[in-house]
Amino acid sequence: EQVDITLIGGELPGMAVPPPPPTHSYASDPAGDVLVATVKLGPDCRWTLPRYGGPRKSVGLNRNVYFFAGHSAIIDGVAFTTHRRVKVRPDVDLEIVAGGRGPIDILVLQGRDLGEPMVQHGPFVMNSKADIMQAFLDYQNTDFGEWRWGTSAVVHARERPRFMRYSDGSMEERPL
Repeated sequence: EQVDITLIGGELPGMAVPPPPPTHSYASDPAGDVLVATVKLGPDCRWTLPRYGGPRKSVGLNRNVYFFAGHSAIIDGVAFTTHRRVKVRPDVDLEIVAGGRGPIDILVLQGRDLGEPMVQHGPFVMNSKADIMQAFLDYQNTDFGEWRWGTSAVVHARERPRFMRYSDGSMEERPL
């Protein structure tokens, strides 16, 4: 079977522990029960994400599976043909199956709540409305590090053909 798991943070049975996160990172606190992993499954392959097996109770532990690439996936018996986040239970084993049309990519994120207030607006996530306002001011005043392009718009020149840049660096262009 074509199963490729990359453990970025946390622990999974049978896998080597990845390098430790930075000292001041939330992920460095074992009580956070952080798990970050990518899973690539070949067509018709299956993999089981094991239930949480840590020393603390699973109550309050959040686990999400992000189906972000591929044609179709079956997550906990539910078929998906659109990329999405699926909130799953950390206290049960979870079977993930790639559909037969091709490989899929999954991101697994797990952790406990920070226990701090959270405010989100657009791309900004902060602890208070005042923090959000400050982030907007910082962006407007500095463009977060001196934006070096002529416009801050997320667009390309009108005469530029449509294009796709793949992860291997290759490009595909199509006429307008």
